Amino acid sequence: MKESKQHSQKIKEEADKLLSETKLYELLGQFGKVELGGSYAYDLMVDRDLDFGVAVESITPEIKSRIASLFASQTWAYSVNMTDRVNFEPLSNLGAPRGLFLGLTIPFPKDRWNIDVWFLVEEELPTDELADLIAKASQEQKDTILQIKYELLNNSQKEKGITSAEVYKAVLKDSISSTKEFLER
Repeated sequence: MKESKQHSQKIKEEADKLLSETKLYELLGQFGKVELGGSYAYDLMVDRDLDFGVAVESITPEIKSRIASLFASQTWAYSVNMTDRVNFEPLSNLGAPRGLFLGLTIPFPKDRWNIDVWFLVEEELPTDELADLIAKASQEQKDTILQIKYELLNNSQKEKGITSAEVYKAVLKDSISSTKEFLER
């Protein structure tokens, strides 16, 4: 357990440095109200991934162009990807929100960081069931979540964007208490 906590603390400290050096909050704040969520907010980080939500008034082609231009011009941006799920029908059934997705890849300091940003129209902001569950979680449950995520990462069984949510739900809803139980369910 101690090893997973140390690893999580190290990743979060690295995230803080990345946020400071890239000024991501400030850049995103030009478009609306910014919220950093996911494992960073829950203090359950095991991999180099940050999840932002930005509440905006609307998503127009002009705003989309400004966002693309701003982030494509950053010297630290290795890749910039956008998906418009507001003005176009989704091309997949991933259950993603109705919004504009910005995916950034940043090498920092030498490792790959994935930054996921959802620009969502304020009136259509979804409720965050996971955040509500984690807010009510005991320290023991949080430690279990962190340990399972850490073991899955170290065994190359952690799938970006899917596994963390599954682990949170398994521990908090189904009382799963180990990686073995998680994998056997």
